[in-house]
Amino acid sequence: MILTPPEDLGSPEDSSSPEDSGCQEDSGNPVDPRSPKDACIPKGPGGPKDSANSKDSTSSKVLRRLSHFELLVALVSLQVFQSFLSPDSVFQRSLFNVSFLVLVFSACRTLSRSRLRTYLVMGAGVLGYVLTSYNEVGRSVWLLAGSDACFLLVFVLLLASLGESVFGKGLSDLNRIIGAISIYFVIGLLFGLLFSLLETFHPGSFNLVMQANDASGHHETFNQLNYFSSVTLTTLGYGDIQPVSRPARTLATLEAMIGQLYLAIVVAQLVGVRIAQRAHR
Repeated sequence: MILTPPEDLGSPEDSSSPEDSGCQEDSGNPVDPRSPKDACIPKGPGGPKDSANSKDSTSSKVLRRLSHFELLVALVSLQVFQSFLSPDSVFQRSLFNVSFLVLVFSACRTLSRSRLRTYLVMGAGVLGYVLTSYNEVGRSVWLLAGSDACFLLVFVLLLASLGESVFGKGLSDLNRIIGAISIYFVIGLLFGLLFSLLETFHPGSFNLVMQANDASGHHETFNQLNYFSSVTLTTLGYGDIQPVSRPARTLATLEAMIGQLYLAIVVAQLVGVRIAQRAHR
């Protein structure tokens, strides 16, 4: 009696393993025997669509890791851009106001983790831009002071978020370093606005050339005091602009101390995190 093997088992010569067909069977990606042409295409992760998605996800991860880079570019651009604008031109003053508004939008990327801070920064930035623009017609000291106060609130909230990102728990990466540099620029702009507010309500607090209480005069005053703030923060001390009143001297001394302490704290923080990373490896 001759036993015939079942047809579905096939003969040894006809059976082909996944290794023979050039495809390896994965436990998570089974190969379909009914479609040999499609058998080499994984059904799970790793296919052509998934590889494209992985590239997109990689680029998005890089952008998220460098979330402070856009802010740093806006801060540096504002410092350089304002030095080429004339306070006597309405159009150039408008460009300066727009650059401040662009800085506010860039700050929202850093503040995206907190909706409350994002809404506050967006509202204060837009209100400050509106007050500054309306002052071209209204010509009011209170409008100028109100715009400075709005942008001052923007920088205070921005400092809070940057501080949490730079000095919080986590690995020492490029984004943390960029955030630390951004804090240094924000401190300079923040004190520049404080000096501008002090000069607005107490004229003569600094030995500046007297400016009119209008948009052009306020623009020139802010440019000079922003320069003075940067010089004080870095303790260069050129001496061309000096604080005269006691509140102005107190603020200038406080900024100089913050500038020196900040550099020491940031270097210690970054070095400590780097040492901790190497110890865990």
